[in-house]
Amino acid sequence: MHEEKALNEARHWHSGKKIEETLNSLRRNNMEGLYVENREAALGEILKRIPPNATVSHGGSHTLQELGINEILGKGEYRYLRRETPPNEREDHDVQIKSLSSDIYLTSVNAVTTAGELMALDGIGNRVACLLFGPRKVLVVAGKNKIVNSLDDGIRRIKEYVAPIHAKRRGWDLPCTKTGICVECRDPKRICNKLAILQYERDRERITVILVGEDLGI
Repeated sequence: MHEEKALNEARHWHSGKKIEETLNSLRRNNMEGLYVENREAALGEILKRIPPNATVSHGGSHTLQELGINEILGKGEYRYLRRETPPNEREDHDVQIKSLSSDIYLTSVNAVTTAGELMALDGIGNRVACLLFGPRKVLVVAGKNKIVNSLDDGIRRIKEYVAPIHAKRRGWDLPCTKTGICVECRDPKRICNKLAILQYERDRERITVILVGEDLGI
C-alpha cells in the first residue's frame, strides 16, 4: 500500500513539473498562464474574466462542452453569439464572422507544448482564425492530457489521435475512421485542414491559457 501511494505521489510530482515548465514557457511567450486543479475551478476562472454585457463567443470544443459553457453563457448577462443546434450553415457562418470582433472568445487547443506553443487544428478555420487574430481577449482551456514535449509530438497527437477520434464520433466515413490515423486524404469532409501554431503573442493581455490538472476534451 505504501509503495502504491509513493508511486502515485511520484506520478503527480512528475505531471506537476511538466505543467510548471509549460506555464513558465507560456509566460515567456507573452501569454498569461495559470493552473487549476479541476474543471470546476477552470469554469470559475473563465467566468471571472467575462464582464457583464460582454460579447462572447466560442469555437467547437469538447473541452468547453464538458465544462457546460453553452448553458452557462446562455443564462448569463452576456451578448452570447451562439451557433445553432442543429447547425444552420448560413447562420453559423454569420456567427463565425461576428466572433472575430467579440470581446471574449473561448476555445481549447489540440496541444500545448512544454515550450509554450499552442497548436490548433480546424476543418473550416473559424476557431484558429479567432485564436490568432480578432477577439480582444481569448481564453484557452486545456486539460493536462494535451501537454506535449514538442511541435512534432503535437502534430503526431493531432494526426494519430485527435482527428480520427473527432471524425469517428461524428460518424463520418473517412479514411482515418478506417485506419485510425490521418492519411492526408482529399475527402470533402476532411477534418484536418488548417493547422495553426501560436508561438508568441504581442499583446500580453490578449491570451490567457488555463491548464487543468485533469484530462479534458479529446
